[in-house]
Amino acid sequence: MQINRFEDNAMAVLLLYPDGRRSFDVLRELLAENTQPGDVFKVGFSHDREETERIAEENKRLWDKLLGRADG
Repeated sequence: MQINRFEDNAMAVLLLYPDGRRSFDVLRELLAENTQPGDVFKVGFSHDREETERIAEENKRLWDKLLGRADG
């Protein structure tokens, strides 16, 4: 991702690098303090299975409670 520009000093517009055909808005506060337009970042995602399972269990508990199920 490459920083294209900052908008309203709160959002950064990032472009896919190197093709630049897609853009994404990111809160500027999530980037390093001295980030400037033109800077390139490596971006990756990791799957947090433990948190996914925790949220699924919490959602099920809340649905059970909402629907008045005995175990909820």
